[in-house]
Amino acid sequence: MTQPKQLISSLFLWIFLLISHFSFSQKKSYPQNYFRSPVNFPITLAGNFAELRNNHFHSGIDIRTFTIGKKVYAIADGYISRIKISPSGYGKAIYVDHPNGYTSVYGHLNRYNKKLNDFARRTQYQKKSFGIDIRFKKGQFPVKKGEIIAFSGNSGFSGGPHLHFEIRDTKSEHPINPQLFGFKIKDTRPPKIFNLYIYPQDSASHVNGKNSRQRFSVIYYDNAYHLKGDPKIYLHGNIGFSLQTNDYYDNTWGKCGIYKMRMKINDSLITQYTFNEFSFKESKYINSHMDFGLNVNSNKKVHKTFQESNNKLSVYESMKNKGIYYFESAKKYKIDFATYDMKGNKAFLRVYAKGGKIKSFPTKKFAQKMNFDVENQFTTENVEIKLPKDALYTNIKFEYHKKNDSTFLSDIHQIHKKTVALHKYYTIGIKPRKEQNQNIDKLLIVRKGKKGKLINANGILINGWMKTKTRYFGDFAIAMDTIPPFVKARTNFKLKSLAGQKRLAFTIKDQLAGIKSYRGTIDGKWVLFEYDAKNDLLFYTFDKNRLPSKRKHKLELVITDKVGNQKIIQKNFFW
Repeated sequence: MTQPKQLISSLFLWIFLLISHFSFSQKKSYPQNYFRSPVNFPITLAGNFAELRNNHFHSGIDIRTFTIGKKVYAIADGYISRIKISPSGYGKAIYVDHPNGYTSVYGHLNRYNKKLNDFARRTQYQKKSFGIDIRFKKGQFPVKKGEIIAFSGNSGFSGGPHLHFEIRDTKSEHPINPQLFGFKIKDTRPPKIFNLYIYPQDSASHVNGKNSRQRFSVIYYDNAYHLKGDPKIYLHGNIGFSLQTNDYYDNTWGKCGIYKMRMKINDSLITQYTFNEFSFKESKYINSHMDFGLNVNSNKKVHKTFQESNNKLSVYESMKNKGIYYFESAKKYKIDFATYDMKGNKAFLRVYAKGGKIKSFPTKKFAQKMNFDVENQFTTENVEIKLPKDALYTNIKFEYHKKNDSTFLSDIHQIHKKTVALHKYYTIGIKPRKEQNQNIDKLLIVRKGKKGKLINANGILINGWMKTKTRYFGDFAIAMDTIPPFVKARTNFKLKSLAGQKRLAFTIKDQLAGIKSYRGTIDGKWVLFEYDAKNDLLFYTFDKNRLPSKRKHKLELVITDKVGNQKIIQKNFFW
């Protein structure tokens, strides 16, 4: 009797697995014609979903508004679930939850509608803070489809007036490609391919006899892309590829991201991925999906067709052998790349290659091996680092060098290579050349950026060591910052009266530590100064309901940097 029972159990298991596979393999459906446009004019884009950005995938679409103040509409019935105001990020943003399980997000706004704007202003004065993040209950701010909820702007880290628009799954908070919901966006233009990069994956692999990344320019003719000059390509061993490719929409020249990538070798599918949805937790995997070093050194953002060991990005549908292909000597290969946009427009590149001869390459000197799936430590007399498990995207041969430099309070410690990305923060400790007894609260660890610019990596002095956490490799040293922030009035306070002017404005910036806080009072009372970090602009908009007019006033402005240096400005004015 046991055999029939086992047979029935196996049959049920097989049916279950078949149904599960069938259900999983079905394309997820998205509601069409449920949402209206968030604007009342034809949508043209300056950026699209999953476009490659520094340290993150773009989580929405950027709708061009050209000017500030365009009406922004609720795309469906729902309620305002959150507002957030910040000097960086999305600036002034609004979140609307809809009854069908989706949340719409509107960022870089200039202001909210009057009811919400008044609420936000009251909250800022209650908290005495420009930055706020408030979540609402379902009944507080209900909205109807087509209701004006805000006006477009350029707040936060925005490169020009536009509306950043997202649709998220309310439960998971995953951003979803807004174009899946049927918004009308004209797109008859296919993606473009600019460069092909080929990567030997180990010391036994090479591209045309070289054991390093090689670039091949791409040109377009005969309805397809080709390698410029039709070069001969010899590949041996484990090889990966990447493409520099962008998409373009009608009525705009803005560079946008592709929707789908596919690679076949000798007609066998090796790699395929599609940008429909991702989670914010995995967005940092972009530094593995791209060639991080190429982005750091040349500002070129590329799509790899291979997957590093600790890249857990969920968009990959097919990654045979993680997209790495082994090329054998003397064999012939046909390599096909195709990139697609949301409308199915396609760019195609075919490359012919031949298996190269076996070669060996000398191993470069390094300090120690570090594997991504374990904790790693490195210690010398004056520096110590500790990397947690999964901080690296792949195993590395860790390098360390030390440089003497009297400019700093320590040696410059070259911690591996700035072109290697990290997924998690690691701890770094640096010992000063001599014991520090004065101004220890002004000490900080700095990292050298582009053109030698010093970037504050923070830090605290513990038992004679400066320690901090960072997510970058590169050159680190200890510095001291005793210089207060720079503050300059943009308003002409020499005028007899500021009547008729809309605001008080200042330029504020800090050379090293960075701005930590700002506080403005008029006649001893806190007033709302708004901070536009990207433009080093701090401003107060005159408010007749809070500031009596036709009288003298005294302004005090206190700007503090991240190590406690302060600049205090006092101005008298008539308004």
